[in-house]
Amino acid sequence: MAEAFIQVLLDNLTSFLKGELTLLFGFQDEFQRLSSMFSTIQAVLEDAQEKQLNNKPLENWLQKLNAATYEVDDILDEYKTKATRFSQSEYGRYHPKVIPFRHKVGKRMDQVMKKLKAIAEERKNFHLHEKIVERQAVRRETGSVLTEPQVYGRDKEKDEIVKILINNVSDAQHLSVLPILGMGGLGKTTLAQMVFNDQRVTEHFHSKIWICVSEDFDEKRLIKAIVESIEGRPLLGEMDLAPLQKKLQELLNGKRYLLVLDDVWNEDQQKWANLRAVLKVGASGASVLTTTRLEKVGSIMGTLQPYELSNLSQEDCWLLFMQRAFGHQEEINPNLVAIGKEIVKKSGGVPLAAKTLGGILCFKREERAWEHVRDSPIWNLPQDESSILPALRLSYHQLPLDLKQCFAYCAVFPKDAKMEKEKLISLWMAHGFLLSKGNMELEDVGDEVWKELYLRSFFQEIEVKDGKTYFKMHDLIHDLATSLFSANTSSSNIREINKHSYTHMMSIGFAEVVFFYTLPPLEKFISLRVLNLGDSTFNKLPSSIGDLVHLRYLNLYGSGMRSLPKQLCKLQNLQTLDLQYCTKLCCLPKETSKLGSLRNLLLDGSQSLTCMPPRIGSLTCLKTLGQFVVGRKKGYQLGELGNLNLYGSIKISHLERVKNDKDAKEANLSAKGNLHSLSMSWNNFGPHIYESEEVKVLEALKPHSNLTSLKIYGFRGIHLPEWMNHSVLKNIVSILISNFRNCSCLPPFGDLPCLESLELHWGSADVEYVEEVDIDVHSGFPTRIRFPSLRKLDIWDFGSLKGLLKKEGEEQFPVLEEMIIHECPFLTLSSNLRALTSLRICYNKVATSFPEEMFKNLANLKYLTISRCNNLKELPTSLASLNALKSLKIQLCCALESLPEEGLEGLSSLTELFVEHCNMLKCLPEGLQHLTTLTSLKIRGCPQLIKRCEKGIGEDWHKISHIPNVNIYN
Repeated sequence: MAEAFIQVLLDNLTSFLKGELTLLFGFQDEFQRLSSMFSTIQAVLEDAQEKQLNNKPLENWLQKLNAATYEVDDILDEYKTKATRFSQSEYGRYHPKVIPFRHKVGKRMDQVMKKLKAIAEERKNFHLHEKIVERQAVRRETGSVLTEPQVYGRDKEKDEIVKILINNVSDAQHLSVLPILGMGGLGKTTLAQMVFNDQRVTEHFHSKIWICVSEDFDEKRLIKAIVESIEGRPLLGEMDLAPLQKKLQELLNGKRYLLVLDDVWNEDQQKWANLRAVLKVGASGASVLTTTRLEKVGSIMGTLQPYELSNLSQEDCWLLFMQRAFGHQEEINPNLVAIGKEIVKKSGGVPLAAKTLGGILCFKREERAWEHVRDSPIWNLPQDESSILPALRLSYHQLPLDLKQCFAYCAVFPKDAKMEKEKLISLWMAHGFLLSKGNMELEDVGDEVWKELYLRSFFQEIEVKDGKTYFKMHDLIHDLATSLFSANTSSSNIREINKHSYTHMMSIGFAEVVFFYTLPPLEKFISLRVLNLGDSTFNKLPSSIGDLVHLRYLNLYGSGMRSLPKQLCKLQNLQTLDLQYCTKLCCLPKETSKLGSLRNLLLDGSQSLTCMPPRIGSLTCLKTLGQFVVGRKKGYQLGELGNLNLYGSIKISHLERVKNDKDAKEANLSAKGNLHSLSMSWNNFGPHIYESEEVKVLEALKPHSNLTSLKIYGFRGIHLPEWMNHSVLKNIVSILISNFRNCSCLPPFGDLPCLESLELHWGSADVEYVEEVDIDVHSGFPTRIRFPSLRKLDIWDFGSLKGLLKKEGEEQFPVLEEMIIHECPFLTLSSNLRALTSLRICYNKVATSFPEEMFKNLANLKYLTISRCNNLKELPTSLASLNALKSLKIQLCCALESLPEEGLEGLSSLTELFVEHCNMLKCLPEGLQHLTTLTSLKIRGCPQLIKRCEKGIGEDWHKISHIPNVNIYN
């Protein structure tokens, strides 16, 4: 990993030398010499890293180089920190502490120069060759002949691709391109060979051509190779590009051909466009099948949706492993089988890994040898060039240098960890792996790096939740990252400490995962950039935290601390302070505003915070502020948010302290286009001194139209703001409004084009419809469809609510899937909710029965729960219209006397019936015995039913004896 970090350091040195600090405080020549020295060493690093695997002295030399590189980075960082502090003081370069500072830096520079000269001299012993840093990896040759003796688990994929080629695109007028996409070792080439040699494909296409592309996507080379493949002989002599293009077009003209371009890495759109222009002369159905690890390649080349190759099943990996490890041996030691199945788990569903592991154990029958493979990290096992790690390293070597360090860093996370993209970017920033590009924010640079790694198949299982992106790394990709690091660390060069309850200990290069009950002396870890103390039991942070001058990332997530030491505010380089779910934390240090580099102040879930530190608006680098507690005095008010360019989400609480709309406008929320989630709350308890101003205050807190999530709690105004319309909230996806008893009508939520989730809790007794407005299609409304994107509707405690829409039409709630009705005793569902699949009706203390039309327009309802309807005596017979219903749960309906005979007979899809604490329910209907799909019946706390359903002898037993799973208990 030395080459990648040296590049980071060189970029930092170059940027630093362009600044003014060295002119003011000296050492410009020394830093320039360091830069030259590292540039010279960097030239031989690639050769060194290739040779170190079998050369212990060379490995030790690289470790010394790594340590020296980190030391120089520390000197540079400390120099920048203190020189910046001096330059910002009233004394500037004449600050009384500048002389001892220069003396200390000079001494350290002399020491590290001597180390680097010795390291540079020692490299001569290894006869290393200079290479260009951007390496061209050894080309892997592939052919169309299927060389695998037996392919496991890919028949389904082969058939799907064959059908696409000979059925789906056979009449396509334009050239069809289908990319097969997946990480290294998944078997993309093997699958393409299976398709290429399938009899159906051979009969369908006039000609088939196989070209191994690899890294060299040269148009002339590829056209020549295609021509030679078609003609079956090499072209004699050199030909220019133009006659080659003409010759190929003559060969392909009017023919339905299949061209396989295997192992493509080219990301230059123009290069593909040039080749495609030559290939477009084929007949209808002419197709290109390409294999690649890079999603970007798939998007550039593909005219069809890329075929993403999935992992092999554990069973198929076992068969492949067996084939390599045992060959055709008939009798196998059962102990080896048991160990082998554990070993196969290392493959993670990747065929090449299973083959590699099986190949290592080929002809070995001693249990000790198998146990060694089982218990060893995969990167410590013997590998040849066709094994899994060399195959995956090819993906790594293709990365630009700035991405290499970012990828390798991911090894600090445990295997199978769900990682958060935003957190990872902050950690990359903390270690200095991200360098600014023009006017781009570092967070945006990090986002580009993350996307690039994702598009190159290093990340998988992407999930977006609550505005954050989560992902995982395949175990073998994690193994690759881990293999890139040296395991030697000392407290002087450790840059990251992670306190976690992982069962394994990890020490990777500059990072260490430790488990401790008491915090170790922090002064030992002078190079620390990241300190992760999340979920620890410590209730106090030592004052020595202020001595960690290099610290950029401090995670105290979930700790029991009530306060933080004032020395924390000495951390001039701190970028991220994670205080999420510190539930006992009452306040932050008063001088928090001195943390000039702070970009992320994470406060979600720290509900005990009663105030913010003063002048938080002076933290001009701040990008993420999880929570802002409004104060009454200047320096604590909403105006502190005015000039902050905030990203992500923010919760603003105690808005009852805002005097008027003028104060609210100073928050400048309408200008915050990077803010996607906004929560605003007034105190639910006690008087609101400025209650008469709350409508104006909320009106002044108008958000930017980029907002996707909005939550409002405890608002006591008489109506919601005018900006709740399709113009301002055009991108809103979810809205939650809770405890707004004084609002007698609701805004036109049905206009919002992107709204997917609407939650309305504890509203006014005056509201009779979710949408009161009369819909006139000629009135200028943006759409005749009401609630066009709404998937979830959750309504709680609207005592007078009668229906969803006052004026109903054909186009309403077209995609509504889930609905919860809670304490709305008079609400009737007369709307046609054809997409609704889940309905929950709770806490209806008034109704003795539901209207017959309640269930008539719910043709696709699958899950129905009726709970805590205390006076409900019967269910409507319209229950029978729920032909798609799979699950019916009736809970805590104390007055319910019977289930409708006709209603239950119509439930032809019902698989689950759950009846709980319905004390008055006397018997089950006869129709129950005709429900042949019913597989599960649970009766709980229904004394009369329990007696009648006693197995074999109960009066109702014959009605339920056909049900496979019957659970009856008190």
